[in-house]
Amino acid sequence: MDATELLALYHASHYLVRLPGGRGRATLRIGEPIPQPLAEWLAGETFGFFITAYNPHSVAQPAGANRRTQKQLLDTVRACGARVLPGVGRIPGQRWREPSLFVAGLSLSEVDALAEHHGQNAIVLVQAHGIAELRCYAGC
Repeated sequence: MDATELLALYHASHYLVRLPGGRGRATLRIGEPIPQPLAEWLAGETFGFFITAYNPHSVAQPAGANRRTQKQLLDTVRACGARVLPGVGRIPGQRWREPSLFVAGLSLSEVDALAEHHGQNAIVLVQAHGIAELRCYAGC
């Protein structure tokens, strides 16, 4: 898959975040404002980010390997004292889904290191009251 196709998929994706307290879900979309419930959850933070450890470099991996690396990612962000909400990346009308995390409380350099360590081409970065942006590392 070339970079143009990959970027189109990232922009078509819906990045769903499960809100705390059973308040439903909020959906992030590249180029759109952060939903109000997520902005409220981010209160006091500079930014949040949506990340997964699934399928490094957009290469499908066995389910067990994906689950192990996702757990490692979750353990790492928790050990750093970050706040975490569960999420899933998906494209409406397609079967593709990737369990993900919406995280706040890390520095941008820590975020970049996590994304690169887990082989991610990109993450979704959201300023506390801003627009969801694609932050690219490789392949896009």
